[in-house]
Amino acid sequence: DAAKAAADAAKAAADAAKAAAAAAKASEEAAKADEAKAIQREADAKASEQEAVAREADAVTAQKELEAALAEVKAQEDAYNAKTEQLKKKSEEGGVVSRNKAKNELAQLENEDPLPLR
Repeated sequence: DAAKAAADAAKAAADAAKAAAAAAKASEEAAKADEAKAIQREADAKASEQEAVAREADAVTAQKELEAALAEVKAQEDAYNAKTEQLKKKSEEGGVVSRNKAKNELAQLENEDPLPLR
């Protein structure tokens, strides 16, 4: 009777050990699946970071182009204003012919589009 009880206890212990091993295996598989998900999330994050860096570079390039275009417009505007001032000054000084010539040039300049799109 004692031997049968010991055998039953050993069998129960073996069954418990098998169940624990199965639980440990399931836990290990779940941990591996979680690790694979984490690796995938890390790869996605790195791809997103690279995308963001590329978009930032595009934005910097666009900003530089915008600043260059703005500087060009400013230079054209400054040249127009300088020429206008020069012709106004000439139209008030000098001989009759040079004043009338300067007034005519000033009128032509003022009738033109000051910042033509080219």
